[in-house]
Amino acid sequence: MNLLSIIPGFRSSTLWKSVVAVLYYLISIYYFIHSLGMLLFLMSTPFALFSFMDIAGWYQVGYSYSISKNTLIISTILVIISAIAVFHSFFNIRTLKMKANSKTHSIKPKRFKDLRVHFLSIGQADSILVQQGNTNILIDGGYWMSGKPILRYLRDIGIDKLDYLIVTHPHNDHIGGLPRIINNMPIDNIIINNKNPYETKRHHKKHVQLLELIKKKDINLINPVAGKSLKVGDLNLKILAPNGEGYERINDYSIVTRLVYKDTSFLFAADAEQHSEKEMLNHNRSVRSDVLKVGHHGSCTSSSEEFLKAVSPKYAVISVGYNSFYGQPDKCVLDRLNSIGATLYRTDKRGTIIATSDGYNIKFNRKSCSYPKIKIPYTSVRLKYRALHSSKGSD
Repeated sequence: MNLLSIIPGFRSSTLWKSVVAVLYYLISIYYFIHSLGMLLFLMSTPFALFSFMDIAGWYQVGYSYSISKNTLIISTILVIISAIAVFHSFFNIRTLKMKANSKTHSIKPKRFKDLRVHFLSIGQADSILVQQGNTNILIDGGYWMSGKPILRYLRDIGIDKLDYLIVTHPHNDHIGGLPRIINNMPIDNIIINNKNPYETKRHHKKHVQLLELIKKKDINLINPVAGKSLKVGDLNLKILAPNGEGYERINDYSIVTRLVYKDTSFLFAADAEQHSEKEMLNHNRSVRSDVLKVGHHGSCTSSSEEFLKAVSPKYAVISVGYNSFYGQPDKCVLDRLNSIGATLYRTDKRGTIIATSDGYNIKFNRKSCSYPKIKIPYTSVRLKYRALHSSKGSD
């Protein structure tokens, strides 16, 4: 038996089917070579589909029943395994399933004089908790499935109220879990773009629903104004972006904030891309910070060399999913961070990362990550590399 004849697209020796199959496999490899889970899913699905059709009698090419059955079993197992891998990349199965780790989260309900910044490990999504004294600030809430584990995390460390919730922008990986959080935890203030500039975007409806929920809960709503500072307990929180309107890309509407505690500072870049970064620099915003939450999960659409040099962080934290579906963090961003000497932390490698500052020194609960030594990029040349020149918004 010719082994090639088992591969979907080549089984019937029909030329046009073979051409379609070659294009399918090449495009799959081109776009997802960085994501083994997704690549395996795309490669194994045709085998599962066509072997099932063989057994069902819908489309037969003369194979024995045993060959079709074995192909179906093996390919189905691979489809399931790869689907779980992709799911894990987006949502972090461990966080969804497990209760709080006793070493990290067995903190009795009490207030901390020192500043503690928690970069939560919730997969390919963002959520950051800021604690200091009686002050609790949450920045974003991940995907819809992230809401429950975030609430569990907050309660496990004794938090029963938020002073501020910052909603950076209406992408699913940032606001999906917020309705559950807003419905289940008292919140004093929410910083969100209440002008709703997303009218022509597909995110308009979600943003409207969130604004309606905030109004229903009678929570004080604060519209972000670039350059404005808020005194929150012993912390100074300054809004650095957005600095304009009419952006083509929703990521550039991201609310970027800089948190100062005594002599230490943290910059939370959300998903702000290079256009927003340039605006911050052009408006002479004070971006220099000790810790940088790297923009857009380490994507090449953010973290320009000019911006990173201006921030000059001692530490860089990337919130990203394990074996990221999008191939993040991109090698070019890691190279830029490495070139400025930033110590690297990644949630996909270290889980939830907690930075503690006494106002003068910053310590982390995890070991830092090494930079890759390989010279080739992590990802193939994909559409996201052209995103900066596109008129379409992206997640």
